[in-house]
Amino acid sequence: MNKLLKTIPFSLLTLTSLAGCGSSKPTIFIFTAHEDNRIQLYNKELKSKFTDYNIQIVSKTTGSLMSELQAKGTRTECDIFVGIEITNAEILLSGNSNLFADLSDYDTSHYVDEVLEYQKDVTLNDGTIHKGHKKYHIQDKEAGCIVYSKSMLGDNVPTSYEDLLSLPSDSIIMPSPKSSGTGYYFYNGYASVYGKDAALDYFRALDNNVKEWSSSGSGPVKGVDRKSVSVGLGMHFQAVEYANKNSDIGITYFSEGSPYTLYTMGMINGKEKRPEVKEVYNYFFDYVNYLDNSKIVPETIYKSEYALPAEVENWKSPSDYGVDYVQMKNLLDPKYKNELLDAWNI
Repeated sequence: MNKLLKTIPFSLLTLTSLAGCGSSKPTIFIFTAHEDNRIQLYNKELKSKFTDYNIQIVSKTTGSLMSELQAKGTRTECDIFVGIEITNAEILLSGNSNLFADLSDYDTSHYVDEVLEYQKDVTLNDGTIHKGHKKYHIQDKEAGCIVYSKSMLGDNVPTSYEDLLSLPSDSIIMPSPKSSGTGYYFYNGYASVYGKDAALDYFRALDNNVKEWSSSGSGPVKGVDRKSVSVGLGMHFQAVEYANKNSDIGITYFSEGSPYTLYTMGMINGKEKRPEVKEVYNYFFDYVNYLDNSKIVPETIYKSEYALPAEVENWKSPSDYGVDYVQMKNLLDPKYKNELLDAWNI
């Protein structure tokens, strides 16, 4: 039997839904800040499986999704969330500890240990304790890389963060940490290695060469693709996707490694009591998310005996480039993130 199928409850594979047999179908709202190609995958898999349900996948920006859940709490239309960055999830829980459904009855032993730190008691930057919990699951790991135009740079491909400071003005796109999880993990990644003050000094200096602090994590790769800039600090999985279509796109890393963050999924508290919501979430957790991690974002979150092979053409991990992931600090610390963002004045 396929290793993946071993993880899927038999009832989910054979169940013919009894809900929605009347004149109207039960509606399940899934809120996500992910990209269109991922939403297309979710729609295809969920709507073909649950023909008796009206599944509505609602695309929101990170900011609007956060605002929705902070303002409405459990009164939100959202039943299931997919793709809330882990520090943002902790920010939401710090404001409303009962916002997310408890997921203690789910087995998470198929995850690699390093992505389960949120389940443990962890000392935060100010000495307080993050109490371990099971209010969400890890949905994916998204990591950054340096993406560049081969034709625009020629032999002058940067090999360090310092090299970026020597590029001409208007050469770079980086997402703003204020509006993008990608921008924040580059900022926090540098701070994790060199400290907050050094990170602020560096990015203020880099501002001289930045054409745009994009509002979206997709901005850098798209900017390099259309040659509006020569270098982008962008998402690795997106860079590989675009490089497979455009041979002018190059990917590299610096010695500090690949900064990253984790994204989460779960249910809004109380919504899990609706059988149809839990059924859809279980199928996403047990099957659809494996496909997403195989077909679109193959950074490792699952143990090898459970994970599907990466189907992304020319996929490489940072280790294939001779570097590791950055040892990211304070991913579970909302106060630290707010301090970093409050200090950002570029």
